[in-house]
Amino acid sequence: MMKVDMEKTVKEILVLAPAKINICLGVTSKRADGYHDIDSVMQTVGIYDNVRVRIDETAEGQRINVYCPGHDELFGQKNIAYRVAEAFLRYAKIEKYDIDIEIEKVIPMEAGLGGGSSDAAAVVCALNLLFGAKLSEAELMAIGATVGADVPFLVFRGTAFVQGIGDKIERCVALPNVPVLVAYPHNEKVSTGKAYGAIDARGEFSSTEDFEKMKAAVLAQDIEQIGALAYNIFESVIPEQSAIFRIKEEMLAYGAVFSLMSGSGSAVFGVFRDNETAEKAAEALAPLAKTFVTSFC
Repeated sequence: MMKVDMEKTVKEILVLAPAKINICLGVTSKRADGYHDIDSVMQTVGIYDNVRVRIDETAEGQRINVYCPGHDELFGQKNIAYRVAEAFLRYAKIEKYDIDIEIEKVIPMEAGLGGGSSDAAAVVCALNLLFGAKLSEAELMAIGATVGADVPFLVFRGTAFVQGIGDKIERCVALPNVPVLVAYPHNEKVSTGKAYGAIDARGEFSSTEDFEKMKAAVLAQDIEQIGALAYNIFESVIPEQSAIFRIKEEMLAYGAVFSLMSGSGSAVFGVFRDNETAEKAAEALAPLAKTFVTSFC
């Protein structure tokens, strides 16, 4: 949802920045530059941060202010939104600016749901409109890639096959709009860096053949087959006693077609056939996790 008042000196846009889940996620190799190549089907879901971006057209200096109520650790230059704003301004060759970015966090952090990356994607899209830069989607995705691997997809949104370091994105047919339950375990976070380190230490990577099978199931929009093929390599390095596995078991017990950890964790999602079942599962999981009943978007 975007609204721009083009007659005022101060222009403002409110962008809804969606969370993402990984319908499948494989790590196929570690590159010489230290990054990792992945195979993934990514999907945006209806959990949103609210990102409000304002610019003052009379700016004579250079100011970017990022604030996030309730999260002091996300103020100013510490926020990926600040870095993507800088990257946009450099690319668009904008020398004078006065920008305020306010982020209302709803998407859990350190959850594998791409909240910070989605905020950055929202900011680069908002600045493109506010400054009238008329950059293409491909250019915005390339700017986003300089600050985070998930940002290009979250500029893109929807359903996509994602490979490389997150920079090779292929739009595909939208998945059926079925209920999705997302659960974020209480007091359990996963470090992405440590998760990749554990994969490297184990030395076992994902098979591209598995990804090709998943692509075929997605293109057929076969939720049952997608569920049968769903995988996340990072689940293999999560401790057995983690609440992640208890949440998956509960979702399946309550009738989920399939359940999987998203990203490097710790959020778990389950795909259901109807909202009533998803709501019952959410109620049962309340002691273990913060829950959201939503859908693909």
